[in-house]
Amino acid sequence: MKMSSVVVCTIKLVGTIFVVLQFDLLFSNYSGVVAVAAKHVACIQKERHALLELKASFVLDDSNLLQSWDSKSDGCCAWEGIGCSNQTGHVEMLDLNGDQVIPFRGKINRSVIDLQNLKYLNLSFNRMSNDNFPELFGSLRNLRFLDLQSSFRGGRIPNDLARLLHLQYLDLSWNGLKGTIPHQFGNLSHLQHLDLSSNYGVAGTIPHQLGNLSHLHYLDLSSNFLVGTIPHQLGSLSNLQELHLEYNEGLKVQDQNNHAGGEWLSNLTLLTHLDLSGVPNLKSSHMWMQMIGKLPKIQELKLSGCDLSDLYLRSISRSPLNFSTSLAILDLSSNTFSSSNIFEWVFNATTNLIELDLCDNFFEVTISYDFGNTRNHLEKLDLSGTDLQGGTSLESFSDICSLQSMHLDYSNLNEDISTILRKLSGCARYSLQDLSLHDNQITGTFPDLSIFPSLKTIDLSTNKLNGKVPHGIPKSSESLIPESNSIEGGIPESFGNLCPLRSLDLSSNKLNEDLSVILHNISFGCAKYSLQQLNFARNKITGMVPDMSGFSSLESLLLSDNLLNGNILKNYTFPYQLERLYLDSNKLEGVITDSHFGNMSKLMDVDLSHNSLVLKFSEDWVPSFQLYGMFLRSCILGPRFPKWLQSQKHLQVLDISDAGSSDVVPVWFWTQTTNLTSMNVSYNNLTGTIPNLPIRLNECCQVILDSNQFEGSIPSFFRRAEFLQMSKNKLSETHLFLCSNSTIDKLRILDLSMNQLSRKLHDCWSHLKALEFLDLSDNTLCGEVPSSMGSLLEFKVLILRNNSFYGKLPVSLKNCKNPIMLDLGDNRFTGPIPYWLGQQMQMLSLRRNQFYGSLPQSLCYLQNIELLDLSENNLSGRIFKCLKNFSAMSQNVSSTSTIDSVLFYRFRFIDNHEGLDLIVLFDEERNQLIGDIPEEIGNLIELVSLNLSSNKLTGEISSKIGRLTSLDSLDLSRNHLSGPIPPSLAQIDRVSMLNLADNNLSGRIPIGTQLQSFDASSYQGNVDLCGKPLEKICPGDEEVAHHKPETHEESSQEDKKPIYLSVTLGFITGFWGLWGSLFLSRTWRHTYVLFLNYIVDTVYVFIVLNATEFQMWLRGLLETFSFPSFTLSFIYCCQTCNHLNHEIQIYSSIC
Repeated sequence: MKMSSVVVCTIKLVGTIFVVLQFDLLFSNYSGVVAVAAKHVACIQKERHALLELKASFVLDDSNLLQSWDSKSDGCCAWEGIGCSNQTGHVEMLDLNGDQVIPFRGKINRSVIDLQNLKYLNLSFNRMSNDNFPELFGSLRNLRFLDLQSSFRGGRIPNDLARLLHLQYLDLSWNGLKGTIPHQFGNLSHLQHLDLSSNYGVAGTIPHQLGNLSHLHYLDLSSNFLVGTIPHQLGSLSNLQELHLEYNEGLKVQDQNNHAGGEWLSNLTLLTHLDLSGVPNLKSSHMWMQMIGKLPKIQELKLSGCDLSDLYLRSISRSPLNFSTSLAILDLSSNTFSSSNIFEWVFNATTNLIELDLCDNFFEVTISYDFGNTRNHLEKLDLSGTDLQGGTSLESFSDICSLQSMHLDYSNLNEDISTILRKLSGCARYSLQDLSLHDNQITGTFPDLSIFPSLKTIDLSTNKLNGKVPHGIPKSSESLIPESNSIEGGIPESFGNLCPLRSLDLSSNKLNEDLSVILHNISFGCAKYSLQQLNFARNKITGMVPDMSGFSSLESLLLSDNLLNGNILKNYTFPYQLERLYLDSNKLEGVITDSHFGNMSKLMDVDLSHNSLVLKFSEDWVPSFQLYGMFLRSCILGPRFPKWLQSQKHLQVLDISDAGSSDVVPVWFWTQTTNLTSMNVSYNNLTGTIPNLPIRLNECCQVILDSNQFEGSIPSFFRRAEFLQMSKNKLSETHLFLCSNSTIDKLRILDLSMNQLSRKLHDCWSHLKALEFLDLSDNTLCGEVPSSMGSLLEFKVLILRNNSFYGKLPVSLKNCKNPIMLDLGDNRFTGPIPYWLGQQMQMLSLRRNQFYGSLPQSLCYLQNIELLDLSENNLSGRIFKCLKNFSAMSQNVSSTSTIDSVLFYRFRFIDNHEGLDLIVLFDEERNQLIGDIPEEIGNLIELVSLNLSSNKLTGEISSKIGRLTSLDSLDLSRNHLSGPIPPSLAQIDRVSMLNLADNNLSGRIPIGTQLQSFDASSYQGNVDLCGKPLEKICPGDEEVAHHKPETHEESSQEDKKPIYLSVTLGFITGFWGLWGSLFLSRTWRHTYVLFLNYIVDTVYVFIVLNATEFQMWLRGLLETFSFPSFTLSFIYCCQTCNHLNHEIQIYSSIC
């Protein structure tokens, strides 16, 4: 069976490499490129200059890149990636494949056009920054091979490529291309390989002219937006071996004018691979499946996500379906099969199937198919995402004696792990090499796996396993993944003898052993030489980080979020093969130097954050590695900006926040940010201005510069960022950033709060098409809000708090689609509250402005409002009675906030409320509101704080206020409220702040734990209010106050008689119960005396035996403490001992 798998895999590769082999022959005359270069001292000068211009257009992150492309060298045929003709010396091959070296960045220079003799061009896997896909390759008329896979970011497929009449290989996949497929591609009569897949923007129909490509072997149009019927002209592609049309949701196999369809498939007699996954109406055509079944050489068939069902199987079962014996791989995942009939259909239709994928179907009954009586060669079975009824179907699969791989991930398995493994203990246990059970609800202790002797990979992650790691792990194990369980303890010594072990992942468990013990057990034998991936993150492992240089093959070491402590020793070196090192979120301390990273030339990611480490590197240190991810948050890098960062040309993620740096950031740092996707240098003390350099940030980069001392203008190159956070700096100008002519279509978050921005805002906001979060709070901005802010159609959060804005809000803001938070507090805005505030608003603060007029009825439609603060304005009128519409406050549910999580963490609650719990305020302090407090306020059961102070409210406090059980703060002071305090207020046990002062309240303060605990100032200014905590006594309480409370001596003797009687009876019963029995029974009396004698003898012997030591101890105390009182106590103690001894002797003689 293993041999059959190898054969299938080999056959699969034939179609892919067929064209490449041809190009090896085509360019065989370049086999001696170096030798040719030696013969030809100089190449064609025009082509040499074109290559040098191309190099100049690249941003070379590594000085070693294209190092041989030297302007002083005339022999360009010897340059890296260049191949020349033996006869003419013309450059005919240019291979700058970024997947083999480091991706090139920059623009494709038009100088390439001068390479007119070019036949082979490979620029795949680079990062070209051309605004659109360049239309220059069509000028290279001699091209046979053109590979531009994953090098550009957008644009349209150029029509001029159709002029490359000699082209045999064309790959434009993964470039974000849009538009339609040029029908002129049908003229490329020599084309053998065409790949336009995974652009996710190519739309329209498949041009029927592609049927003219009679030499085509490989066609991939998958993962786009193609629509319409698959053209029958593709049936003319008689040499086609692979056809990929998957995941084009608008593609159809037939339409109203083509009911049969699929007959053309029978012409594709050489087809080995067919993928129609995601074609929605395949189930409506029986002919297609019949035609597929007749393909004589089909090896791999993928029909995932085609909405096929048991009903479809029954409809096509009337006509026998027999796939070719060559069919080895069948993918029917993500359909709606629900019974075991699918197995019967599959194994009746094909006899040599090796791989079967049925994941993400809807099996509703127990799978009862008898695999033991079926002649099959199945090696790989995937049933992930199916409901296997708690595991009752597993026994059926244990009889597949050839089974090597079985995946049952997220399949609702909820039995004990030992039960599940027992159900798989048929003949399959001897052949099984790969078993995956992750994301289930499996319980029990970590199992003994030795019953599966051939097992290489087992994934038990994200279940409910507990206990300790057992000794019984198969010696063939290569990968063991029980992460995200509750496994305790450490690692047994037997793991040291697992020689094939490559990966061990026990992250997110409860391991609590010392790290040195764990590593010692693993390194006990040969495992330390084979182990490549070691992940113990998110456990409770203790101890120091020991020397691990013995793990010679270790590539990934993840120890994040444990309890590691102590210093990393000076002579310690990490394994030299290490690529990923994560030690973050521990309690490590001490100094890290460059010697710790000696010879680690392969290191790519390092995370030392959230420790107490100091990094001291030599001034001239140049690391031997090139990092892609660097996380040094809270590590002390020193006051000077780390110079060694200049050598890191490939960094994509950088976090050196809170690192104690207080230097001026050098210019070279900003020029190197063009490759970053995330940059965080916040919470330092970095100074100086940020130069406005002509550089381009990586699209959608995250830039976090908060809490530094940057000053001056915000540079324009930050416009390409997705997140730009620069709060708590000294920035003073935004014109360069906001007011250039280009559109800022990626920026979602802009935080410039707590800077030194002043004067009026520039009216340049229409460029920011994608902005969702804008915070300009705590600056000194003034003037009116510019009307162009109404162009921020996507904005969700706008914070202008604590500036000096004035005037009315621009009506253009109503154009914003779904604002969720608007904070305009602490400004000088005027006018009535806008009527156009969005209904999706969750947080609205207009406090400390000059808004006037009555509350608009439009506020009634703020159903999702959680924070409403209108305090310190000039509002008047009555409080509306539509408060019951505030469903977020009135429903006893969790917060319904819809602010995107990426925005939420930037949110700072008004009044310094922190956290993301439901926090709601209804604060209308210092306005001129009149009338009663509406009873409807009692419906806001989720209300946390209510402040209606300093208004002119009248009437009584509604008794329904007691329904506000979540209330933490209530301020109704300085109004004209009258009547009693409702008793229901005492039922609210969460209130920590209460102020009812300066009203006309009357009567007794209700008795309640909370209400009496507040200071009297909470009730002052209410003349007719009485009771605790006020000193004023309520009427009717005076008589009680004048009567002296009765003491125990003054209480009635009649009340004491029952007590006396009870005591007397108890004494008589106890006394005569003991002594009466001894008096009446001689035997009991004798036994009792013997018992007392035994107790006395025991005490006496103990005192006599320890008397000497006791006296020596007391003498020592006397020598130390010579106080008279201590001496007297000692004498008294000795006399007492002698007296007791004398009494014991007398009593013994009597007995």
